[in-house]
Amino acid sequence: MNRSESKYFNTARRMDEALLSLLEEKGFAYITVREICARAGVNRSTFYLHYENMSDLLRETVEMIDERFRASVADATDDKTGGERLAGLPREELFLLTDRRLLPCLDFIKRNRRVYAVLHAHAELFGVEKTYELFFRSVFSPILSRYGISEEKHAYMMAFYRHGLAAILMRWVQTGCETPAEEIAALIRQCVGTPREVEPR
Repeated sequence: MNRSESKYFNTARRMDEALLSLLEEKGFAYITVREICARAGVNRSTFYLHYENMSDLLRETVEMIDERFRASVADATDDKTGGERLAGLPREELFLLTDRRLLPCLDFIKRNRRVYAVLHAHAELFGVEKTYELFFRSVFSPILSRYGISEEKHAYMMAFYRHGLAAILMRWVQTGCETPAEEIAALIRQCVGTPREVEPR
């Protein structure tokens, strides 16, 4: 990255952070370009050099949060290999979701609950379900395969889990994440359960 690209990137990140900061104070609909510029220390022409409108900024900020989410979960679980590690686990440790994976995710969502509230409020526009795909690509699919569930059924089962998980997390975010993360993790595990079509391989 050259100096010009670095400056462009840093300015964009300042505006992302400005939006996150303002979301702690008010709803997205009430945040103006002027406020973003003042908080980020840039002028309006700089804003419009990067974005066409506030939705563009929010979209970029969502991508930044998603990157942080993935990095945070990978660091907290010390598991960057996903399905490779799961393939070698013994049967008694083969669960779709464990506290080891859930609690870092829930902690991150709680720390960024204002952002997630905005994501859920604009779910169709910003594809909020993609935020939870980390669970499914790296964990659910390999485990479903170990239980002998056909690839064709993976998409259906993961759609079910994804919608259910999103609903639980949306409810948690809407209530200010007041319920302890451990209770939410236990509820998710109870709802998800363990696939039982055939014995694990």
